[in-house]
Amino acid sequence: MSADEKKTRRTTLFRRYLRYSLLAVMVSMVILFGIFLAFLGSYWREDRSETMLRNTRRIAGNVEQLMESGSADEDNTFTTLVVSNMLNVVSDSINADVFMTDVGGRVILCKDIVGATLNVQNNAYCSIHHGYCLPPYLVQRTGKKGYSTMVKLTGMYRLNDGNSEYCMVVGTPITLNGQVVGNIYAVSDVQNGLIRSYKEIVKLFLTAAIISFIVTFALAWRFAYSLTKPLQEMSRLTKQYAKGDFSERIEVNGSDELQDLAVSLNGMAESLSVLEESRKSFIANVSHELKTPMTSIAGFIDGILDGTIPASQEKHYLRIVSKEVKRLSRLVVTMLTLSKIEAGEEQIHLTPTDLQTLIFNALFSFEAQIEEAGYEIEGLADLPSIKVMADPDLLFQVCYNLFDNAVKFTNPVGTIRVTAENKSDRVIVHISNTGEGISEQEQKRIFERFYKVDKSRSEHVKGVGLGLNLAQNIVRLHGGEITVSDKPEGFTTFTFWIPNNNKSIRRGLTT
Repeated sequence: MSADEKKTRRTTLFRRYLRYSLLAVMVSMVILFGIFLAFLGSYWREDRSETMLRNTRRIAGNVEQLMESGSADEDNTFTTLVVSNMLNVVSDSINADVFMTDVGGRVILCKDIVGATLNVQNNAYCSIHHGYCLPPYLVQRTGKKGYSTMVKLTGMYRLNDGNSEYCMVVGTPITLNGQVVGNIYAVSDVQNGLIRSYKEIVKLFLTAAIISFIVTFALAWRFAYSLTKPLQEMSRLTKQYAKGDFSERIEVNGSDELQDLAVSLNGMAESLSVLEESRKSFIANVSHELKTPMTSIAGFIDGILDGTIPASQEKHYLRIVSKEVKRLSRLVVTMLTLSKIEAGEEQIHLTPTDLQTLIFNALFSFEAQIEEAGYEIEGLADLPSIKVMADPDLLFQVCYNLFDNAVKFTNPVGTIRVTAENKSDRVIVHISNTGEGISEQEQKRIFERFYKVDKSRSEHVKGVGLGLNLAQNIVRLHGGEITVSDKPEGFTTFTFWIPNNNKSIRRGLTT
């Protein structure tokens, strides 16, 4: 994949985060705006109805006072002008059409009568409201307590297209001596009133929304950038790790999930780095271990075939060839066993096993080397007879590998010590040897595959670093564990334990 394609993919990820974040904000704003408008409409209607009702009651009360005080003149001119002026002032203040009707709902006074002349019968006359009569059901529902509703009205409230206009109508009765003598009505255009209110609110909301969107865009950009930048770095480094370069690590800052991922990737890189070094070391060691004996074997056989080696010495060199072949065979068997254990294909066959006999047999496999080096063996005489449920072949391999390690690293004329303990729930075996010991740093890695101790201490030692790793895997396959320590008296001790109750056996390798 080219660098441009990689950049496009990273940019797409960044834009995706940004797009979804902004989309979520916009959807939230639209929902909020819709809910806000719904509440605004309800609040406007309630507030509008209350305002109109309050003012019609005030007018009705004043008219009742005029009637009760008897301040009307003979031809009602004064009363007409006072009431009309009152209707005009209130109409302008609440932006509604306020008028007075008789008990039947016919308009008798309105705001438009102010400044107009009286007709020949001295009645108020208005060309707009003249002859208009409210629907009978509205008048009936007004009754003695008043009434508020939203309804479509015809007549002078008809729209230009001929349809009836949706209006809010509020009525308050005028009573005199307990009888209704007329009504005060206020009519307001709902549609235009709401639209005017909506327009103002929309202006404010859009201004706030634009400012909020700009701030949200900046924050979303920053968030998306901070989220995708470490992912881009992780993507780059994982591709680098895939190529076998484990030199770089991801910078860890904070404690969120991304940083946990960074820590995990760094740990993975560290493990892969160690594994890669082990692999290289394994290839080099195995190549050397295979090449050296195969070269010797080929040389000795060729010498025998071409007569370079005299017949009197053929058996001697054939014994060397046999020894090298057996060493190669052990190496191959070890590698195959490790592979089976890791793949979960190695099955243990539990049988009652005499641990004392098994240790004796494993140690006697090195009798020649022990006698040649002059090593002293301690603990065999005190070794108890212990029966344990185990796979004898695999457990023999553990003891063999530990004795092999002890024989390799015991100092000249040194000591190898063997002890065993039978506890209530486990059997413990200690195999110790004198020598230079193992540093704490090496103890942490001694059971790693292909790991070999300091080469300056083991130049004479043959091996590829598989014996202790195999021993650890076999012990764990039995449900136990193996450790190493340096004792103060100068002994390096390998200790392993396995359960002496077969119910504790784990049928797989614990990782």
